Amino acid sequence: MGVIATVNIPVGDHITRTIYGMTFNVDTIWTTALAGVIVITLGLVMRVKLTAGVPGGLQLFFESLVDFVEELVESSIGKRASRLVPLAVALFLFILTANWLSLIPSGFPKEYLPAPAADVNTTYALAVLVIIIVHGAGFRAKKLGYLKHFVNPLHLIEEITKPITLTLRLFGNLFAGGLMVALIGALLPVYLVWLVDFMWKVFDMFVGGIQAFIFALLTIVYFGLAAEKTHG
Repeated sequence: MGVIATVNIPVGDHITRTIYGMTFNVDTIWTTALAGVIVITLGLVMRVKLTAGVPGGLQLFFESLVDFVEELVESSIGKRASRLVPLAVALFLFILTANWLSLIPSGFPKEYLPAPAADVNTTYALAVLVIIIVHGAGFRAKKLGYLKHFVNPLHLIEEITKPITLTLRLFGNLFAGGLMVALIGALLPVYLVWLVDFMWKVFDMFVGGIQAFIFALLTIVYFGLAAEKTHG
């Protein structure tokens, strides 16, 4: 945790609980869980209201998003990777929802609904999940032959750095953005702190959407690279 100058805006601060010697960022945990519940609920509601006639707003949104991701996947990997579409859509919606929850006023200076992607624990978990699924798909396609790729030290280093770069790309943008706005707030009078908080939330909304898309896109790219190894 750090506090910028005289403006009481904590950076990297969390509501924590210690259980059996392990410290948990409970604000990140409940925001992440809430985002998951929202995405699942929207999916279930859309399925119940699914119609072959004129689609409602929610169905139109899902159909447009799925069509866009399908085109992105097919242009990057081919139709054989159509099973990747649900994962990419789910990742995008989850990250977007989780980050946009931070737009809800939930306390100042400490937020009770912070953007989970601003917590490196969340981004590491998502990155590791994606990498495991990618390598699992590669191993399922080529069995033990897929492991030959890791014999080359350069390829091994490349695979090790993938989850790290995937993590820091998502975490770094949101965290650094908040730090930048906090630094700007340190130069303003105390009665303008509300303006800094508003700027922070607008920045999170914009960057959160961009980073959700980039994370889903990189997931598709990594699957494409794994597909090249299995079909090359």
